[in-house]
Amino acid sequence: MGENPKIVVLGAGLAGIGVATKLLSLGFKDVTIIEASGGAGGRIAKACLGTSWVDTGAQWIHGASEANPVYSLLQQQGLLEDVVTEEGTELVFHSKGHRLSEYLASHVYEAGEGIMRQQHRGNPGKNIGDYYAEKSLGLANNLRSSGEAKQEDILNILSLVGKSLLIDIGAPALNNVSLDSWQYYTNMGEDLNIEGKMFLLTEKLLGDFPKERLLLRKAVLKINWDGCFSGDESRVYPVCIECENGDKFLCDHVVVTVSLGCLKAAPPTMFDPQLPEDKRETIEKLGFGCINKIFLQYEEAFWERDVESISLLWENETPASLSTDATQWQRNIQLFTVMRPREKFGHVLIGWCSGNVARHVETLTEAQLSAAITCNFRMFMRNPCIPCPKRVLRTQWHSEAFIRGAYTYIPAGVDAVIMDKLAHPLSSRKIPTEDLQVLFAGEATMKNLYGTVQGALLSGYREAERLSLHYGRPAPASTPSSSPLAT
Repeated sequence: MGENPKIVVLGAGLAGIGVATKLLSLGFKDVTIIEASGGAGGRIAKACLGTSWVDTGAQWIHGASEANPVYSLLQQQGLLEDVVTEEGTELVFHSKGHRLSEYLASHVYEAGEGIMRQQHRGNPGKNIGDYYAEKSLGLANNLRSSGEAKQEDILNILSLVGKSLLIDIGAPALNNVSLDSWQYYTNMGEDLNIEGKMFLLTEKLLGDFPKERLLLRKAVLKINWDGCFSGDESRVYPVCIECENGDKFLCDHVVVTVSLGCLKAAPPTMFDPQLPEDKRETIEKLGFGCINKIFLQYEEAFWERDVESISLLWENETPASLSTDATQWQRNIQLFTVMRPREKFGHVLIGWCSGNVARHVETLTEAQLSAAITCNFRMFMRNPCIPCPKRVLRTQWHSEAFIRGAYTYIPAGVDAVIMDKLAHPLSSRKIPTEDLQVLFAGEATMKNLYGTVQGALLSGYREAERLSLHYGRPAPASTPSSSPLAT
């Protein structure tokens, strides 16, 4: 292979794009991306709604600071100049027909978030659900005794905090999620909603990548490694990738960047030889959540111009009763954000759902969603004249065959350190030295940044730097990496 190894990257999501573009910048020449779908971006995706493009996938920057390469790149390109950063009014309605005061809702919500967002360590086996139910009850008792509000309203608001976290995570229930989920998390700053902008990141990153090196609609059937496969000019390669359409790609290194959902769904025969047992166990133990958006486009807004979100609280719902029960799906679409600015997007709400409800929503028609959501709005706001949306667009991330969900979460009883095992590269068992035949990238390999766009990108940079060091080339560190390159 000399100094010009043949490298194939599986997947054109942000991790794959990160690997490939970083390899080129480090001087590698023979780099090809193979993507199963018809376009690049993975879980960064877009759709046209009215006259605007909207992000059907990721739309939040988790860490709006120069420490975050995603934020830095978009900022340098001048793509964040018209992002709305001013806080708007948050409307909260109760199923009994009254609107809660914004001060009360905000005050209680922030207190609930304070419980939820703490970084815990040393709690093996404990889950967020039980912890939050206990702590929120104590908080509700304190707030009630101070005369701030009725306990029922307080518990309803605190339950909404739990539902919002489920939307962030995608898990079926908070009881499924480890209390120590964020013990390794790297906080890069405040969150920033850049709706209608995130898909531009893919375009910018691929701007200088050779178009002929991005091969679409190449679903992989099998990854053969630790072999001897004859190629052109009598070269022998250790890796042979077989695609469903019969194409074969020989290479010295393959970087697997497909989602954890795809790895979970893949048959054991996808890798030959089979993946080591510890890697298979890691794939099985980690959780892969599901989140979907429901875009609701209206002819005219039934909310005021300064409104940022609309939340619906159900009677008798408490933090102890939280779930994403598909049979109660209408009760679990409770949070709606307003797309801003209105001049760009028109009159559009995004309804958010997660877990089992998100999966169930994919089976419903857009007419069913429109009718159910409109019924709820009319009941909660005591206004029978609220119109149906003129268009409904919902995402279907679980049904996406080459994604299978949203992103990774840490189940109760699991330590995120096992992500290091998923990130560990595979080398030949026939020789004593490492040759890094199969490498792994993706947000699921980053215990400190999983579930984030920058986590995916930085995992790709990490693997490119690993290969650069393998060939004795300089590789300035660009990550707060979740696993040491020496592993």
